[in-house]
Amino acid sequence: MSPLQNIFRLSSSITGNYKNILLGRTSWLSPIQICTYTRKSAEEKLGIEKPKRPLTPFFKFMTQMRPALLAKNPGISSKEAITWTSKHWQQLDSETKSQMNKEYEKDMEDYKKIKEIYMSSLTEQQKDDIKRVKEEMSAAKEKRKLKAEYKELGRPKKPMSSYLLFTQTRKESFKGKQLKEYQETIKNEWLKLTESERVKYEKQAQDLMNKYKKDLEAWELKMVAIGRSDLVQQKTLRQKAKSEKKSL
Repeated sequence: MSPLQNIFRLSSSITGNYKNILLGRTSWLSPIQICTYTRKSAEEKLGIEKPKRPLTPFFKFMTQMRPALLAKNPGISSKEAITWTSKHWQQLDSETKSQMNKEYEKDMEDYKKIKEIYMSSLTEQQKDDIKRVKEEMSAAKEKRKLKAEYKELGRPKKPMSSYLLFTQTRKESFKGKQLKEYQETIKNEWLKLTESERVKYEKQAQDLMNKYKKDLEAWELKMVAIGRSDLVQQKTLRQKAKSEKKSL
């Protein structure tokens, strides 16, 4: 049995049918097989067609086995799929892996040629735009990372405004309406509230904000105590420093 047939046989054992899922290598003038499960790049956001780096042998194997795996296990999670692929990748014979590595090396040679042509075709404006979008994406990534860290460490969430508290009591108004129509309806209802009705929501919002500030202060002091001053507002650090100075 040839090295490639080993992979075909593995696919067949999953789906119950012999199926050739390996794709032939394309010429360097044709698109090289790529992974389609990544987020958009800066170039894609700008509508610039950038050559894709070829998949490594392992990820190529995972992509090729994915349809067969999902056909047999449609509810499998990404983590389980990777674990399954890793296990079967380790079981592949050295001859098959060697052939896939050679294919990867050839694809990389083609990719480098295409990349060189691509880079020389970019205008200075395009280069500046790509740099700007990459910086924006990096900043957004850091923001998401910080938000996840706040959640993990139990940072108090900022409470809703009086208007948002009001909208929570009007959820029934959303039934059968488009979002834009619903927002307009809620806005009009808010504007029609009497002063006493609006004050009720404003007081509720203020009480929640006061509690939030106390909870946030306690949380920040806790962060300082465990050595995470980087997550604390400078205002809190200055207040703590003043307090410690007075106590001396």
